[in-house]
Amino acid sequence: MITEGEHGVGFLNFGKKKSAQEFDPDLDDLTVEEADFLRRLFAEMWPASEGTITLHGEYAQSSSGRQFGLYNLSRAVKLEPRPNWPEVVERHISGLLSRDSAPQEGDLSDDEVLSLVKARLIPTSYLPESHRETFTYRRTIADGLEAILMLDFPETTSAIPDAIVSRFEADSLWQTAIAAVSAEPLDQFAILDAGSGRILGAMTDSLFTASHVLDVPALLARADIASAPHGVLFAVPSRHQLLFHAVESPSALSVVNEMAQLAQMGFTKGVGEISPEVYFWSGAGYERVTSTDASGSVTVDGTGAFFSAINSF
Repeated sequence: MITEGEHGVGFLNFGKKKSAQEFDPDLDDLTVEEADFLRRLFAEMWPASEGTITLHGEYAQSSSGRQFGLYNLSRAVKLEPRPNWPEVVERHISGLLSRDSAPQEGDLSDDEVLSLVKARLIPTSYLPESHRETFTYRRTIADGLEAILMLDFPETTSAIPDAIVSRFEADSLWQTAIAAVSAEPLDQFAILDAGSGRILGAMTDSLFTASHVLDVPALLARADIASAPHGVLFAVPSRHQLLFHAVESPSALSVVNEMAQLAQMGFTKGVGEISPEVYFWSGAGYERVTSTDASGSVTVDGTGAFFSAINSF
């Protein structure tokens, strides 16, 4: 379903960044004071039946030696007013403990892995340097974008390590993972009033909303677009948002600038940020079209497949 332009503002109103303050060095979406409060809250709400919990900068460690990262939790609470934080923390801890009672990744059968696997679009900076060697199968999509395989449990998700991926034929596993994302609900598109051309937007609570661009033909079919012979411009400001435009004329050059503005707004206001840039897809693959500097100034690359498509008109 496609709905008209009044959804443009709401589409981008997905959380707000903090104003410039002293940010915590480990949980850098929160101020130092907020991060300290979150750690204390986590410790206070940790069930006594699960043993003691020791707090460190970016993780908490239980008396059994298990470590629980706090980064995703910090991203979740920043969207909520302070009075709601206990509820968010309680829900997060419940998910962690529920995951502990579920089968461990290495214990899953091949059929179980295939039933849970999904492909997720991530920024190149998503994984800390210390984790990259565990997920070497990652695929580069375009400059600044990668894809990784996730196990999508009911209460949580986790990236699949090389040890599990190596049990499968790689291309077949990726096909299954991308098909699972394409099958996720994506029932409503907003038309964002760009002036130069129709930009469609989608926003859901799913961690895999932006990942729909890993199968652009399926995404187009969802929007009742039969084909895009001249390619598709898209932006993925956060994991919950995507923007796209089927190139139909030279006016797509203006759409790039308009989409870049929308992408920057979504990137700076959202949770799970991916990129403020505009990208292009065609049958030949993906490429980045824009580059944004520290001041927010946008440069459009005039050398790639996108400009070849523009010059074909």
